[in-house]
Amino acid sequence: MKQDRTIIPGPPGTGKTYRLVNVHLDNELHNLKTQSKKILYISFSNAAADEARKRINELYPGNEIIVSTMHSFGTSMLKIDTNNQLLEGKTWNTFKNYSGICKDLNFENVERDNGYREYKNNYMKVIEYHRNKLVEVEDAAIELGLIDYINMGLCKQILQDLNDYKRDYNMFEFSDMISEFVKRDLCPSLDAVFLDEAQDLSPLQWDMFFYIESKCKRSYIAGDDDQAIYSFQGASPEIFINLEGNMDPQTISRRVPRSIHKLALSILDNLEIRRDKIWEPRDAEGSVIEDHNLEDVDFSSGQWMILTRTNEQMKYIAEYLETTGYRFDCKFNDLLPFDLVEAIQVWDRINKGATVSGEEAKKIYAYLTFKDGQIKYKFSSGSSLDSVDYVDLDELKLNHGLQVAGSWELFNISNDQKNYIKNLIENGEDLFKPARIKVSTIHSVKGEESENVILFTDLEPIIYRSAQKDKDTEHRLFFVGVTRAKENLYIMSRNFKHQYIIGGEIV
Repeated sequence: MKQDRTIIPGPPGTGKTYRLVNVHLDNELHNLKTQSKKILYISFSNAAADEARKRINELYPGNEIIVSTMHSFGTSMLKIDTNNQLLEGKTWNTFKNYSGICKDLNFENVERDNGYREYKNNYMKVIEYHRNKLVEVEDAAIELGLIDYINMGLCKQILQDLNDYKRDYNMFEFSDMISEFVKRDLCPSLDAVFLDEAQDLSPLQWDMFFYIESKCKRSYIAGDDDQAIYSFQGASPEIFINLEGNMDPQTISRRVPRSIHKLALSILDNLEIRRDKIWEPRDAEGSVIEDHNLEDVDFSSGQWMILTRTNEQMKYIAEYLETTGYRFDCKFNDLLPFDLVEAIQVWDRINKGATVSGEEAKKIYAYLTFKDGQIKYKFSSGSSLDSVDYVDLDELKLNHGLQVAGSWELFNISNDQKNYIKNLIENGEDLFKPARIKVSTIHSVKGEESENVILFTDLEPIIYRSAQKDKDTEHRLFFVGVTRAKENLYIMSRNFKHQYIIGGEIV
């Protein structure tokens, strides 16, 4: 089938997703009269898919458009039973017994929002990269800088044993959700396919997209190669850069003001490989404050995003902010983790007479104990709420063992946590609204924005060595960091030996 392909290149803040949904999708539904069930909308991550689904449902009520990530779509088409056929968690022990050579290997991994599995052991890092990048195993080890840290013969044998095990027991890994979908020719009947954040796709994912595209009459592909930051997962922005099709460029940023735009352009000057594009700032000056110290920042008002290169660098910032009396979101916020915030919010609603879902109510039970007389014996796990749709305070007391009501101070948390929360409330922080301050790595905030952005440019030695081999990826990462700012960008003072110099060298 001959396809009509439209490419939507769009730098930060230019509204690529808006263009996809509000213009091209609208045209498919209203002018071309395409049946909604014949349209597939693919987003790179679960969060982006959820946001797109919400936006599409608001604009086009009653539609049957398929909105999904590639992994989720492949899983549904393959009809994989993820509870029994997915190789993860304790299932790895069965594989260890099958293989024998892997009994001492740690197969622990983290599932990222885009379905990518990030493994702790180097052998699986190489194998996963080999699959996503569609390169030989040796080349994967070289590109990841792990060739000197693994036994290549053992790596190839692990891969062979994995393939044999999955064949013999009808098991799947996450990458199989894509490769097997293509191999088995499982694409349903479609007329149009939409793809957002295309620059982040790996060659394996591109194979799946091109296969789907070949079954469609029209395709719409949005992305920005300057924001391609997932090379460690095998992403290949060159594929997006070299795509041919009808161009629908988005050029005017609704986010980035002039001063920050100028700084961002100085980063792009260092990129060796990129698609040339027009990009204009919004009509505001903004500000760039350089060589700043965290202790000099006034966090008393406004929205803030504090960005680092790695997770490890976030710990010092979290420790500092815990002493300030301001609320912040961060994976290292031990005094007020996100689960505790949610539990306090649910507890407040229930005590005011509201009805909550069973899953929400279970969040409360994580902070109440039988030992303190808050929950009846055998109810503290919250398992009695597993099949409950909605519940109120009276129902919790009658059928689910709850013994107390009142203030969140009843929660089984440390005195340090209680004092911290009280201090936040006294300072006027609202626990029922999103935190004004967010601490994160740059990788985790792509697509987000904030009035004020604080950017740390320190590089750990291992990151510095990697950046010397692949400078474009590092430039793109800090381009993403800089362009999160809507008003003010603070470049922090140097703390480490190695540094990313914005608009200059990686030193």
